[in-house]
Amino acid sequence: MSQPQPEFRPLLESDFALIYPIEQAAHQEPWSQANLLSCFGPRYLNGLLLVAGRPAGFYISDLVAGDSSLMNICVHPDFQGKGLGRALLREYLASSKAKKAEAWFLEVRAGNKGAIALYESEGFAEYCRRADYYGTGPDREDAVLMSRLFDFG
Repeated sequence: MSQPQPEFRPLLESDFALIYPIEQAAHQEPWSQANLLSCFGPRYLNGLLLVAGRPAGFYISDLVAGDSSLMNICVHPDFQGKGLGRALLREYLASSKAKKAEAWFLEVRAGNKGAIALYESEGFAEYCRRADYYGTGPDREDAVLMSRLFDFG
């Protein structure tokens, strides 16, 4: 049996109840309700991933003066390992390019080797680190800052 094709649509503030459980399930340190709800408005470009009509993931980004920052990207654990993270990232890149983005930025936990490899395979490169950015106490972890500064197909 073939895998259902992912569908994408803009993520709206009214979708909060769909994405908050995904955020809670997928992230080690999930965003609060207030943080998520603060990321809607004219400067934001957000997307929702559906599989067979079911919310499976989302991204939250902003776009200011040609620079787009991917602030959150998330696939529910039930849907991970199926290439949906890459599909979601590519949708973000295409949507932001269509809105005139010329440079893309993100940050990721240094220990998240799978995500770093995904971002590198899609043209992102590390440009600096924030020491001990994530976590608390002895479990602190660097943030790897990555960018993509060239056009893509």
